[in-house]
Amino acid sequence: MTSAPAHPTDFDPAAAHPLYEQFRPAWELNRDFAEMHLHVLRGGRYLDAFGSGGEQAGEPPAQYAWRRNAALALDGCCELIHLRVDNLFRTPPARRFDDSPFADFLAEFLRNVDGAGTSIDAFMRRALVMHYVNGVDFVVDKQSPPAGASPLTLAQERSLGLLPYLHAFGPLERLDWACDHGGGYRWVRYDLGAAAADDETHATSGERRYLTLTSDQWRLYRVSGEGEDRSVTVASGPIALGRCPVVPFYYKESVRSDYPKVPLSLLTRIAPIARYLLNLLSQVQIDVYRNIAFLVATGVEADKIPAEITPMGCWALPAGSQIHNISGDVAHIQAKIELARTLVEAILRIGKLTGAAGELRGRATSGVQVAVERTDLDNEMRMTAAQLEQVERELIHLAVCRYKGQRVPVEQVRYDVEYNKKYVLTGADELIAQARELVSMGLHRDDGAPALLKILLRKVLDALAGEDDKAYADALSQIEAASFA
Repeated sequence: MTSAPAHPTDFDPAAAHPLYEQFRPAWELNRDFAEMHLHVLRGGRYLDAFGSGGEQAGEPPAQYAWRRNAALALDGCCELIHLRVDNLFRTPPARRFDDSPFADFLAEFLRNVDGAGTSIDAFMRRALVMHYVNGVDFVVDKQSPPAGASPLTLAQERSLGLLPYLHAFGPLERLDWACDHGGGYRWVRYDLGAAAADDETHATSGERRYLTLTSDQWRLYRVSGEGEDRSVTVASGPIALGRCPVVPFYYKESVRSDYPKVPLSLLTRIAPIARYLLNLLSQVQIDVYRNIAFLVATGVEADKIPAEITPMGCWALPAGSQIHNISGDVAHIQAKIELARTLVEAILRIGKLTGAAGELRGRATSGVQVAVERTDLDNEMRMTAAQLEQVERELIHLAVCRYKGQRVPVEQVRYDVEYNKKYVLTGADELIAQARELVSMGLHRDDGAPALLKILLRKVLDALAGEDDKAYADALSQIEAASFA
C-alpha cells in the first residue's frame, strides 16, 4: 500500500504519441464545433481567407475582418449532441445495490464520485457529452494522503478518508498509450493540466502534472520551471488490480490495426462538413452584401448626393436625377445556397435526424420540419444506454477493488443500473395524427390491434409529460384500462 517518495527523473512526461499529434487537429475541430464559443468563431480559426500568394493576390484585411465578425455557425452540432443526452437522461438511471456487501461504500461513492461532491448522475451526464464529442476515458483513481502521512494499511487509508474517485479524460488529455493484442491499455499517460494556485493572490502554482497508469503501478509526474530551470519529479505507487484502471467510453472505435484506441465520435464525419458550411455561408454573406448594398445616382453632381443613407430618409435631388440599385446575377448565390442546404441535409442524415436520402418534409403551417427517422436514432440511443450500463458496472467494480485494495470477483459486487430507454423523438401532434390514422383504419377495435393503439398513446403521454409528473401514473393507468371497442 505504500508509495515511493518523489524523486527527480530525466523522463519527459509531456512527450506525445505520434497518433496524438496526427489526430489532435481533428479532435480540436470536434471540440470547437461542439461548443462554438464566440471568440473561436470571431477569431477566424476555421474561416479561410480568399486567395493566396501574398498581399497582392490575397483577400483584403478589411474584408476578412468583416467576414470574421459576421461569421455564423448554423451546423447544429451542439443540438445533435444534446438531443441524445437529454433523452438518455430524460429520467434518472435506476440503480440497485441494496443487497451488496459494499452497499454503505457504494452509497457514499455515488454521492461523490469525483472527490469534489459530484453525484454519479451529474458526472455521467457530463461525460456523455464528452462521449459524443471525442470519446472519454474513465480513470478509477484513489485520493492521495495529506502531506506527511504515509498509510501502510487499508485501515490507515480509511482513517484518513482516502477513497476511490473518478476522472474523465478526453483524447486531447491522453498524451501517450500502448495497447495489448486485444485493444486494452497496457499503459496510458494523461495530462492533468496546471495545478491550481493555493490562493487568489497567486496566478498559478507554476507546476504541471501528468499521470501514468499501468496494470500494477501509478506514476505522478510534477513539472515546474522552463528551459534550464525545468525540473521533473515522479512519485509512484502500486495498483493491486492486475489491469489498467481505465474504462474507455467511445461512440465507436477505429478498426484499423495501426490506429489503436483511436475513438470515432458522432462529430468525426460531421465536423469537417460543418467547417466547410461555415466557409460557404461566409461566401454567401459577402456575395449578398456586394449584390444589394450599393446605389448609384445619375443626373446629379457628386457633392449634391447625401452622404448618409438611412431607412425612412428623404432626398431632394434635381429634376431628371435617378437612383439605381446596382445588382448583379444571383444564380451563383442560389447555387451556393443549394449547396449549403445539401450540407445541412448531410449533417442531419449522419446525425440520424433524417432518412438515408436526407428527406425534409415541407409543412405549410410550420415551415421546414425534420422528419425524424425514429427507428435508427432510437436504436442508436438504446445501444448507448446499454453501453452506459456496462461502463458504469465496470467502474463500480473497479472502485470496489480499489476500495478493498485487491481484486474482488465481479459477482460479489451485486450492483446493477438501468438507463432510460424511452425517448421522445417525435412531437405529440404527429403521434396524435398517427393515432387518428390507426383509428380510421379500424385497428382500435377488439378484432383489430387495440394494443398497438395503446402503445402509441403511451408514446403521446411520454411526449407530453415526464414520469416524475404527478399525473403521469394516473394517465398511464387510464390508457392501460381503456377499451376502444
